[in-house]
Amino acid sequence: MGFAPIENERLSDKVVRVIMEQIKDGTLKPGDKLPNELDLADEFCVSRGILREALTILQARNYICRKPKEGTFVNPNISEVLNVSAGITLKEGTYSDLIEMRICLEQRTVEKIIDTASDEEIVELYDLISETDKKKGARSIDHYFHYRLAELSHNAIFMNFIDSYYDIIDEVVAHTTKNTKRRPEIYKEHCEIIQALKERDKDKAKAAVVSHLENVLQNIKND
Repeated sequence: MGFAPIENERLSDKVVRVIMEQIKDGTLKPGDKLPNELDLADEFCVSRGILREALTILQARNYICRKPKEGTFVNPNISEVLNVSAGITLKEGTYSDLIEMRICLEQRTVEKIIDTASDEEIVELYDLISETDKKKGARSIDHYFHYRLAELSHNAIFMNFIDSYYDIIDEVVAHTTKNTKRRPEIYKEHCEIIQALKERDKDKAKAAVVSHLENVLQNIKND
């Protein structure tokens, strides 16, 4: 599994942060069993007392569940916990905060697609954006495209997050697509992302995602 040693003060908080990050990025999946306390404390280079304090915090936040004689597990329903937490955060954030979050999330999404999606699934993205371009407004094009990316990542947490909170994302997209001149640009940017996915080029795919979402943010600022 692999955890980096923890240094400096507030060790329990740092253990909490590292485990939460591994749950959020999918390294630790729903229902996964954590190493036993002795091994986990050794991996973090902290005492068992510090580790137990961290696990107690994680349990209180519903990130993990501890079963007597069985061990410590990632909450099987962790996606629901993350959705609620993320929703609260998104609603409190600015448009810029939201776009920055999407940049981080969707860079990881395209990496996962390159690792797991078939060539056919990737090519079908062209059909998706062509059909939505004919039938829908620019806002719907962006919605369908990014939701499909989340699906192709085969990461349940990404999918649930996008599915549950696209109303908030839609609100941002609405600010960037109300001008029909933006519609061809969105189509071109989506094509660039798909081409990078076809080439299985992670750096190029991430750069295309960043460029696309930075353009979204710039349009928000210009409105």
